[in-house]
Amino acid sequence: MSSNVQAPDFHLHRHHPHLAGHDQSYVGVDRGLATFAVAATSDGAEVGRFMAPKPLTQRLGRLRRHSQALSRSKPRSRNRAKAARRLSREHARIADLRRSFLHDVSGQLAKTHSKLVIEDLAVANLVRNTRLARAINDAGWAEFGRQLRYKTAWFGAELVTCDRWFPSTKTCSRCGTVKQQMRLVERIFRCDRCGLAIDRDGNAAANLAAWAEHAQALDRQAGGQVINAHGGKGASRHLGDGKPVPVKWEPTLRSPEPRTPEQGAVESPQRGRSTGFRSRG
Repeated sequence: MSSNVQAPDFHLHRHHPHLAGHDQSYVGVDRGLATFAVAATSDGAEVGRFMAPKPLTQRLGRLRRHSQALSRSKPRSRNRAKAARRLSREHARIADLRRSFLHDVSGQLAKTHSKLVIEDLAVANLVRNTRLARAINDAGWAEFGRQLRYKTAWFGAELVTCDRWFPSTKTCSRCGTVKQQMRLVERIFRCDRCGLAIDRDGNAAANLAAWAEHAQALDRQAGGQVINAHGGKGASRHLGDGKPVPVKWEPTLRSPEPRTPEQGAVESPQRGRSTGFRSRG
């Protein structure tokens, strides 16, 4: 016999520390490669910065040596089996280091902040870039988003997904000016209008928090909730919990049944083409 219970109901220390007080502001979380994640409020105050361990990059030399040893060994030999086990253990070590780091960061953010905002990244499309594919896979952006979703639900926090096409990196967090171009090597955001000079990742995190606060203000006016609204308010097909919105099924028009040879062919109203079977006489 087994039963499922909620940990906060029995352990007071598992309650979210921010939920007991007044309403807190949103905290934007920007994911990157040089710096894994930066958390900041809408006023630009940075509340967290996490550096990625990059386990694949750090242990790539060992991985190559084990792979070469496996390829040089004789097939169906004991040395080949040993080399295969060494290579498997190295892959498992890299995966464990990445998973442990992601759990630490996601757990810390879910426990210390009651309102979080992340951007909707198309990771499957980003890995098509051959120059950044290894670094993106090594960072584990998709796995971090998955862990953050269920952990915020555990601790009773709120997680909002920002619009995928919102230019958080190229927008000034002070005046709102959007730059036309910004290269990846530019780590400092400099606004030509107001003269703001701020860290690139911190600026993006502040813009994410401001976007969520603006969307929340619109929700109070409209009486609904805007989460991951692409193309306008509430235009997404997904709800805030990640479940798809049910779509009403509408039957399609049936095509006309083929005519028998006795009935003959009927001229189609489009381009004068005939439909059905033609009579053979």
